[in-house]
Amino acid sequence: MAIRIGIIGATERECSDGLAQLELLAKHGVTVAVTQKPAQIASDRWIARAATTTAPDHEVRGSSVR
Repeated sequence: MAIRIGIIGATERECSDGLAQLELLAKHGVTVAVTQKPAQIASDRWIARAATTTAPDHEVRGSSVR
């Protein structure tokens, strides 16, 4: 199951930096794909979106965390 991630920032740079932080998930076996590049939704609001493309380690092993 994919996990959807939304990043909201005051600038395009904040959203881009947030997307870059998602690379840390790779250390846990989770690959993330950007589904929406930073886009301005109001004068001082930006949004970016991503989704996982691989399951976290705990899902791969058959257990679940809720």
